[in-house]
Amino acid sequence: MKTMITIGLAIALSGSAYASGFKCTSDEGLNVKLFNHVDPLSGTRTPAVLVISSDAQGTLIVRKDTEITKHNRANTVQYVVDGSEKVGAETAILQIRFKEGREVLEAREVTAAQLILVSEDNDRSVIALECERYLKAE
Repeated sequence: MKTMITIGLAIALSGSAYASGFKCTSDEGLNVKLFNHVDPLSGTRTPAVLVISSDAQGTLIVRKDTEITKHNRANTVQYVVDGSEKVGAETAILQIRFKEGREVLEAREVTAAQLILVSEDNDRSVIALECERYLKAE
């Protein structure tokens, strides 16, 4: 019986794990983390969770699954979410200089990115980020 419970717990906990993603930081103290789904049926490059936080203010935004829209561009991948009062924007866009299918970033490899904050008036604030590739095995 204990074995069955242990197996059940392992399966349940593995369902909440993340396969890959990015951990990004800025000189301004902003942090952005993006984790993708593990389950191949859901798509391992499908966004699961995007978190924007600040060293000074803590968590500013948490968006999950269908709250994240992914756009593959010519030389970047964009992850678009609704903003919040805490972040001071109507829309937040994580734009990573990386082209899925054309290049491979190894674990802990670093690439440039931007956090684009769009206000209700369509004013844009662009914050430079440095993103490190995250892989589940770490």
